[in-house]
Amino acid sequence: MAKIVQKFGGTSVADIECIRKAAQIVVNEAKAGNEVLTVVSAMGDTTDKLISLAQQITPKPTARELDMLLTTGEQQSVALMTMAIQELGGQARSFTGGQAGIITESKHGSAKIEEIRPVSLETSMNRGEIPVVAGFQGMTANKELTTLGRGGSDTTAVAVATAIGADRCDIYTDVNGVYTSDPRLVSRASKLSTISYEEMYEMAYTGAKVINERAVSLAKENLLPVRIRSTFWPEDEGTLITELANAPDYAISGITLDLNQVWFSWQMTFNNDQANKLDCVASLFLRLNELNIGSDMVMLLAREDEPMQELVFTVEKSALARVQSIIETNQNSDGSKLLIDDKLARISVISRHLNGKPEVIASVFEALSHAHIPVHMVATGELRFSLLTPKTHAENALNLIHQHFNLSNPERT
Repeated sequence: MAKIVQKFGGTSVADIECIRKAAQIVVNEAKAGNEVLTVVSAMGDTTDKLISLAQQITPKPTARELDMLLTTGEQQSVALMTMAIQELGGQARSFTGGQAGIITESKHGSAKIEEIRPVSLETSMNRGEIPVVAGFQGMTANKELTTLGRGGSDTTAVAVATAIGADRCDIYTDVNGVYTSDPRLVSRASKLSTISYEEMYEMAYTGAKVINERAVSLAKENLLPVRIRSTFWPEDEGTLITELANAPDYAISGITLDLNQVWFSWQMTFNNDQANKLDCVASLFLRLNELNIGSDMVMLLAREDEPMQELVFTVEKSALARVQSIIETNQNSDGSKLLIDDKLARISVISRHLNGKPEVIASVFEALSHAHIPVHMVATGELRFSLLTPKTHAENALNLIHQHFNLSNPERT
């Protein structure tokens, strides 16, 4: 008998019929002799609708009250899922994040889980029940409701699985696994049977939506096997996310596309004051860090003998207004200039071999050059090579690179 956590995302519980299908998967797993705990997201686009309701009241709702509102989405789902399991003959009990013992930091909107006290969940399972836990939410030590940010239900599922000593966590969604690229954009994308935590993290971080990168990082930290599966094809084993040594050594694991990046170019004049140049850059990124705004594509163009420097970087589109405000507040008056472009796409190639094989990067440039697709900026890392190209070229570039590396063959390594 195995102990399994099953998480169902918003598309998997989008309506009553979907909830019934998800409940049947849960009940079937329990009938197979396994201990089961379920984590559920809000139904469909409920979270977006709740945010829209709040903005009809005020354009800037307070973070505390917005969390109070958003947590109701998952509470609907857990109640309905529990009823559906009970209707199929299973024993089940619903739990909010707080009732499940999920304790978070005191940061509304994007709180991190500090600990999980699984006593109530374990008691429920010992009674033969299937706990149905609200994802995306928790409670502070002072009993304040918090949310975990976008993709937080994945993190909830992995954290709870770790806390109860589960053998595996299954993430159910609307696709039947992890593909070499988005199959909606690349028709010949192939499904991967297995992928490492490290490669999956890079794919999730750069645009693959099948699982949140924080959940992947937490699973790796605890060596928890995770499967990406489909609610609508439950017989498919999906894709297993596991240790690097247990995953095939793909030359290229996959290619991702992110359309939510914004490019900033901040041109500054400092009258040859090199220290002041670096202080300005440092203060900007310290402020971005305080606001939890990340940037993995950064380039500083400066020369000691010239008064001007140009800082070029990208952030997620949701941070555009905040970053623009920070820069405009700190601009000096002697010729500073700010350029913003939100019409660029980030394409990332994920591979374990980038450091040892520069020809991989060279061949990407070659493929795009032959198709006259411009590249505006690049960044390389241990497992990832990313580039920026105009959105108008993004889908074509994605397919060209996928075809160039022959990723349509699911058995290639």
